Amino acid sequence: MYTAEEICKALKIEYSQVLNIYPYGSKVYGSMNNFSDEDYVIVYKSSLLPSGAFKDNAISSEDRMIQGTCYSRGGFIDAINNYQIVALECIFLPKDWIVQEKMSFSLKKLDKKEFAKKIITTASASWHNAILAHKDNNILYTKKNIYHALRILDFGLQIKNHDKIVDYGKMNDFKIKLAFRSPDFHVRNYFPQFLELSEELKK
Repeated sequence: MYTAEEICKALKIEYSQVLNIYPYGSKVYGSMNNFSDEDYVIVYKSSLLPSGAFKDNAISSEDRMIQGTCYSRGGFIDAINNYQIVALECIFLPKDWIVQEKMSFSLKKLDKKEFAKKIITTASASWHNAILAHKDNNILYTKKNIYHALRILDFGLQIKNHDKIVDYGKMNDFKIKLAFRSPDFHVRNYFPQFLELSEELKK
């Protein structure tokens, strides 16, 4: 894992402006391979980012091996309170996984009905991307989005049942099995699982 200073330097971020840096993605899920980049969520001290936004997506190092998603302090708090899964994944990380934490953030209140709605909406977006990718015969991207959709729902269920994410790698076995499915598989074969997790989340 890179240090906070190394991450900021690679992403051309002023280190003194940064509060927290969280690892994110395959490194956290335990599904990295030799070709994986490293993803980080960076929370700034300021109420707005240098760009004037609350959030900037997908900034990259020159070699593209380090990817960053940046939030202003207020933007990150808003993301948590609106149940955005990326932010929730960060705040439930074990402390020794976090690169830097100068300010502690938490989920103050969980409205389970609204939470389920937001998580299902986010998962549905990945599911829709899987359908579009399948129509374009992009099998790799189809499988990636099926995995992400089901992982998001599973994380939602863990938060609902345990008030945190207890197992970031729970869907990895499914991802491995999905990778070895024949190229003629169809998205609809996995819809019952998507529907089952969604209904469990809504209960």
